[in-house]
Amino acid sequence: MLVSLVIPVLNESENLTALWSRLRDVTSGLSDIEFEAVFVDDGSTDDTPGSIRCLPVDGNLQWVLVQLSRNFGHQAAITAGMQHASGDAIVFLDADLQDPPELIVDFLEHFRQGYDVVYGVRKNRKEPLWLRFCFASFYRLFNAISERPIPLDAGDFGLMSRRVAKLIAQMPERDRLIRGMRSWVGFKQIGIPYDRPGRYAGTSRYSVARRIEGALDGLFGYSKVPIRLSLFLGIVVCLVAGAYLATTLVGQFVFGGETVRGWTSLLVLAFMLGGANLVATAIVGEYVSRVYFQAKHRPLYIVAETGRSPAVDAATRPAVDAPRTCL
Repeated sequence: MLVSLVIPVLNESENLTALWSRLRDVTSGLSDIEFEAVFVDDGSTDDTPGSIRCLPVDGNLQWVLVQLSRNFGHQAAITAGMQHASGDAIVFLDADLQDPPELIVDFLEHFRQGYDVVYGVRKNRKEPLWLRFCFASFYRLFNAISERPIPLDAGDFGLMSRRVAKLIAQMPERDRLIRGMRSWVGFKQIGIPYDRPGRYAGTSRYSVARRIEGALDGLFGYSKVPIRLSLFLGIVVCLVAGAYLATTLVGQFVFGGETVRGWTSLLVLAFMLGGANLVATAIVGEYVSRVYFQAKHRPLYIVAETGRSPAVDAATRPAVDAPRTCL
């Protein structure tokens, strides 16, 4: 059996040696399985591609390097990894060691039991409190409005069978949330809880703006609720304005009262109607912009170069500590 390890990387040269060492420890105990680590370089500006080419090769652990022409984003990089993976099972993990490679053994055990999808459920995260709060809020908000909920606190770290991965890779939409697509396709799935440590080295390149963009892609790409919410808001504003007008007319013509002269009521209604209109227009614009970019039919990513480790026979494999020359 061949297992592909899809690992998107962006300026992760500081983490590759430690990641590879732990992957070798894990795969060496699974000698009956062949592994290929598909590194997808998402436009790194450091020596990440060179560091990958210098990784020592084992008999049952090889590497494949897919270099994108620029930074296309984490979800596009994962999709590229899916399309270049050849394994019967495909495991997705990040290079910063926040996704423990040791959990691959548990993933494969459940895969042998017939599960098409095995995903990690994050516990005891090491991120700042405000960021953990944002993550928890997103998952719960997503499930509250989505047509197909996703498991709480489950990221992209996990395993998919080849048929599930290929189905997701072939889906044409640009606004991709892999964990949402993974839940949508169905099949037999199970979650495994794990403690998520902090980064091994370096700092995350996944900025707050990129996280917000990804959250919006998930919310607008998997739910009709925002557009219906704008309709509901417009109806509420119209009802409030109508109630205010009816109250004014009744007070003046039935009870003989005088209306308050001034601009206060006019300004309140103008702001209410204007605000509701802007909110509704913005929500419609989010959907329209996604349809616009989808209609362009541009590729999700562009591959600049690919490479593969040389085949090594286990019987003639060099020693782990043997000197290596990398150009």
